[in-house]
Amino acid sequence: MTLQSQTSNLLPGFDHAAFDSNAVFRVLLDAMSRPGRIYNLPINITAPDGLNISTTATLLAMADMDTTVWLSPACATNAATTHLKFHCGSPITTDASQADFAVARCDEDLSFITQLPVGTAEYPDQSATLILMVDDISDNSEMHLRGPGIKDTHSLDIKGLPTAFHAWRAENHHLFPCGVDVIFASSTKIAALSRTTRIEVK
Repeated sequence: MTLQSQTSNLLPGFDHAAFDSNAVFRVLLDAMSRPGRIYNLPINITAPDGLNISTTATLLAMADMDTTVWLSPACATNAATTHLKFHCGSPITTDASQADFAVARCDEDLSFITQLPVGTAEYPDQSATLILMVDDISDNSEMHLRGPGIKDTHSLDIKGLPTAFHAWRAENHHLFPCGVDVIFASSTKIAALSRTTRIEVK
């Protein structure tokens, strides 16, 4: 396949790159500063095979040539990797320990999460952000969240999260100021867990 035919088969990115990227970035910033709150995706785009709409928008807004992306086996389709390389310029790695952004479905094997970079005491920002694609996000009371950005408590429910995720997340919280931040991405909704958030599972 020639470069011209590959380019002609690419899905478009944002309709209005600067405006749409800023709109998604603001939502992600709000979601991270208010853990557990559910935000609607402010735009509509076409997602490549392997990624959903919110995940694609998140990466288009956040990833660039200086951020390395790791995709799980179910996400690492030719369409997804080509889309991200073209629109973001991001290097795609097969080594989760090198990821700035790691993307997976929540129903996959999540054992890779223990390999994600957590930063160092000197550079806690050199940690990964985990983007988990999920079927739905609701404010049912499956999880009770506490911590910075939350008044008293906040409820969040992500269907299908395995017990191993919660065990890892409890350990991750105790690494502060290091640790991995998590973004849950359904097709049209986003919610986040910062590394400072404490979780009590019902």
